[in-house]
Amino acid sequence: MSIPLSTFGCCIFWRMGSGDSEFGLRFLSVVVGVLTTAAVYQLGRALASPQVGLLAALLVSISPFDVWWSQEMRMYALAALWASLTLWAAVRFRDSGSVTSGIGYVLLAAAGLYTLYLQASVLAVVNLAWLWVLAHSQHRWRALRWGVAQVAVLVLFAPWLFYALGRIPTWSTASPVQPGVFLRIYWTVLTVGIPVDVERYWPLSVPVLAVMAVGLGALLWMLRSKWRMGRNVGLLALSLLLPATVVYLLSLPRKTFFYAPQLAPRYLLLFAPAFYTLLAWGLLQVTQNQHWAWRVALIGVVVAAPAYGLSVYYAGRILNDDYPSLVATLRAYQRPNDAVVLYTDQDWPVFAYHYPGQWYKVPHALRVTAEAAATYMSSIWEEHDGVWLVVMPYASVNDAQGEIPAWFAARAVGTAEHRFVDKILRFYARTEERARLVATLAPGSEPLVPLRVDLADGVRLSGYEQQVREYRNGDTIHLFLYAERDGQTAPAAANLMTVSLVSRGRACGPAWKQVQVPWPSSGSVVRQQVDLVVPPDVPGGQYAFAVRPGAGGEEPCFGEVWLRPWQRTASAAANIAIAHPMQVDFANGVRLLGYDLPAEGLTRGGTVALTLYWQAQQPVEQRYKVFTHLLGQVFNADSGSFLWGQQDNEPVNGMRPTSTWRPGEVIVPRYAIPLPPSMPPGSYAIEVGLYDPATVERLPVLGDQGQAIADHVILTHITIGQGQARP
Repeated sequence: MSIPLSTFGCCIFWRMGSGDSEFGLRFLSVVVGVLTTAAVYQLGRALASPQVGLLAALLVSISPFDVWWSQEMRMYALAALWASLTLWAAVRFRDSGSVTSGIGYVLLAAAGLYTLYLQASVLAVVNLAWLWVLAHSQHRWRALRWGVAQVAVLVLFAPWLFYALGRIPTWSTASPVQPGVFLRIYWTVLTVGIPVDVERYWPLSVPVLAVMAVGLGALLWMLRSKWRMGRNVGLLALSLLLPATVVYLLSLPRKTFFYAPQLAPRYLLLFAPAFYTLLAWGLLQVTQNQHWAWRVALIGVVVAAPAYGLSVYYAGRILNDDYPSLVATLRAYQRPNDAVVLYTDQDWPVFAYHYPGQWYKVPHALRVTAEAAATYMSSIWEEHDGVWLVVMPYASVNDAQGEIPAWFAARAVGTAEHRFVDKILRFYARTEERARLVATLAPGSEPLVPLRVDLADGVRLSGYEQQVREYRNGDTIHLFLYAERDGQTAPAAANLMTVSLVSRGRACGPAWKQVQVPWPSSGSVVRQQVDLVVPPDVPGGQYAFAVRPGAGGEEPCFGEVWLRPWQRTASAAANIAIAHPMQVDFANGVRLLGYDLPAEGLTRGGTVALTLYWQAQQPVEQRYKVFTHLLGQVFNADSGSFLWGQQDNEPVNGMRPTSTWRPGEVIVPRYAIPLPPSMPPGSYAIEVGLYDPATVERLPVLGDQGQAIADHVILTHITIGQGQARP
């Protein structure tokens, strides 16, 4: 899908001044978010009163939803700003009819369309609201001016529309979402700011719904004597309902001539300002002439929901080491005639930010076959001494047989591999000379932090790299040690050194995690990757690293790590009722205790609400994804298999990775497996298991003797009826 033009141009000019730092690039969205607060004040003031504008601006400023997207390098915060200003300009144009206000409306509306196509729903709102004005206005000439303004907006947007129509995907990628689920997500995102596990937040969101309902009732009562205000209330109500309806209808899977995206809460940000304005207006109306304590209590109810959402939001905001360590490793070993291939390119903008050098890509939309792999890779392979393949976690989606890595492996004379949780950096050497240097650092590669610490047996620690300094329980710390051995000293028999994560205060404290890694066996500098998985029970605070040679000697303490622990309450198996208990043991101490599943009422176009109960029998250091598959007896041409529905993710929508599970704790993730409308009625099996997101290798199911007997478990069989779920 083409990138909106105003977003592209805005980012280019901003980048010229801010540079490429993460703070500088994100700060544009922060500025936009602050301006949105001011725009909402003006909107509330124009529609109702300065008091309504102030309260609405307050609600926007503390909304986790708006704060979230005001920190993302994407166009949604900008789209919300244009939507707020478009509504405000439309009201000014409606009330004054002046040419100046009309020009302002045209420019703002066009800017919104150039930012996000969904802005068309905002234009639909203001034009529907104009019908009220037209029906009650004595100045018919305003209708002509209004019509001219709409034509001007279309004329300004026509060049981009002409360019984009032929480039917008014309297939549906959506999954069915029930209206009730959509409404719960919609309301919880607007009030609490959290789009997942919405059932958990009803004690906060439902009271706000009650306040909203009472406020709307008060506004409708007011309209009996102030009917002219009805056009303003109607404008906000339409802004709240119409775009949401458009988002929902677009997300429905169907045969379509246009793009049908997956339902994403970010699309709801566009009309969030109208929601906060209407909520503020109704709240002040219902508390008018009431005791101050009553007003404070109701405002407190409304403010409590976003305040809690902000506390959850900021508690989980840390910089993830998703690409920094991978790119640092690439730079440490890459030679001038090495090629870099991103496999696949779904997240290419993020990779391009971290790695600004030249690279090739495997298109994410490409269905990879052996022939396609040869076609795409042959010229790259022949023109370079070696290829670095950046394996993304979803590479197997379009290359299920691993044709591309197999093609390189069949021709390489030397290989190397570096792993980073769910991503893998693989190197394939084409020439013997390049293979000889596969483990040798590139000229000029130096540690970020130099050290000079002499360890035992002539080993010297010359520096280290640590790309990220803040982590949570279960995260993997990627530490890179630069070490070398005195050429006159023979290697020790125990060719290992112990690296520890230790408490840090005035002095280095006890070790919380230890791993053993090889130390250098020659005089050349070696860059050793050390992966330390933070145990689930490590308390928050400041930590450091310590290195101890295998034969004893000095144990230096260096580096700095800040740990934010997961704020989770452990659930014990004795306190949980499982509808279908079972006991299935997987490798690495993972156990499936059972599941919950609706007994009947499953129809095409609906969803299967599946709840799983997991338990760790021991610490699980590897992060696994859980797959839930719906397998039928009829071949599915769309999936190329008998798979008719699935949902794969880390448990609890990524909030509880397996590396955070404490032994004995019960983890309860919930899944909504979509049932395509095209699926034939009949019996389907529910298949469950876990897999490594980097290699797609499944975790074995163990038998009574601890032997691997399968790579999945069939929970049960369900029957899908002939009917069709109604939207």
